[in-house]
Order: sequence, then C-alpha cells, then structure tokens
Amino acid sequence: MLNIIYVMVKGVGSVRSEEEIITMLKEASKLRDRWLQVLTDKTWADDSEMRRAIRNYNALRGVIKSLRWVLRQPMAGNPLY
Repeated sequence: MLNIIYVMVKGVGSVRSEEEIITMLKEASKLRDRWLQVLTDKTWADDSEMRRAIRNYNALRGVIKSLRWVLRQPMAGNPLY
C-alpha cells in the first residue's frame, strides 16, 4: 500500500509519496555528509568558507530531522527543538 503524505506550503497543498520523501531524505543526508567533510578537511580558503559549511551543515540537519518527523520514524523528535 502506498502511503501518501499531504504537505501544506503557504496555503497550497502538495502531495508527496513516502518514496519521494525517502529519496529527499537520502539526498539531504548525502549533502550533509559532504558539508561535514568540508568542515573536517580544514583546508578552507578563508573563514567565510568555513562559516558557509557550518551554516549549510546545520540547515541540512534540520531538513533531515523534519523529513524523519514527517515519515514518523522512531526517535525523530519534534523538528522545532
């Protein structure tokens, strides 16, 4: 049985299948891991590159937490905290 998840964005409804959300979760995890590698590489050209990596890494952590919450995965927690 295909699970359908209804998402409200600015008053406009959007329907995404569970498979689509899982695909987004995998992509976000890969991107987060790439930014983590940039952070741990420590060969930044300047501090702005490091700040950009930190900002993107943390943003993707929030995206991943939200997608896990939407999928009702155990231990996902509330994405607002």
